[in-house]
Amino acid sequence: MNQLSISLCLLMLVCSLLSVYSEKFGRISHETYVLTPEQINNFRKDGCCTLDNVLSEEEVDEIEKKFNQFLNKEIFVPGKDFCDMSKPFDTPFEDWSIVNCMLPTKYYAPFRNNIYERLTSCIAKQLFPQLEMTKDYDQLLNKRPGKKDAVFSWHQDMGYWPSAKVLGVMETSTCTFSLAVDDSTEENGCLKYVVGSHLSKKLRPHVPLGNSRDDSHALSLDVDETKGDEIRLAPARRGSVTIHDEYVIHGSGGNRCADKQRRTYVVAYRPNVVVKAERRI
Repeated sequence: MNQLSISLCLLMLVCSLLSVYSEKFGRISHETYVLTPEQINNFRKDGCCTLDNVLSEEEVDEIEKKFNQFLNKEIFVPGKDFCDMSKPFDTPFEDWSIVNCMLPTKYYAPFRNNIYERLTSCIAKQLFPQLEMTKDYDQLLNKRPGKKDAVFSWHQDMGYWPSAKVLGVMETSTCTFSLAVDDSTEENGCLKYVVGSHLSKKLRPHVPLGNSRDDSHALSLDVDETKGDEIRLAPARRGSVTIHDEYVIHGSGGNRCADKQRRTYVVAYRPNVVVKAERRI
């Protein structure tokens, strides 16, 4: 066998191995997305990871249609479950910067069990195979074009939730998925996080952005790079998903793009025992 034949055989072997690898991970079937060991490790180590191309363009198109109906008030969401995440609750709709629609599948039942929910449920079980992970809540967000004040202040999700003492359950494990309905970039305010800030499982002091939580929804905490906080951006292409845990410090900047919005579909999973405890109170 000459050198060219040997090279061709090696190339064919490499291609075959790559093919087998690609079939084992990623979107391997309609309702199954298999994580790589590296993706699982990044979630554990950094507190956040990004999965590319979780949904197809056609699947995102279908979600986008319903998403826009919520944003345009064609599907009604009552009270504070439809608000601006960055401003007081009494801000007029036309002045909103971050449109926040909580619990869309509660208010529009046909949206339940969509392909995004089914895929993220599959992934959540891989991240916490020892726990019975259940959907806790869902949320639609839109940073309107040119809204430089469409800022999510630094926070930990645990800052918004009842304490383990109140719940009577010590388990906190959470994975929160954010689907990029639009390309999410630094310019239009993609997610950013403090690498490894979840590892201590400690809650930093949070304060309301307004006078109180009765005035506006958001909380905020301080981040200081001079004291070791390493900030990392998490851009995501349309159809891709970021996942973060309950203690990682994260936020996002404003939308500096005059002609681009940033729509994000959030679904969070927690152990069934925790979700049941939340509902009881």
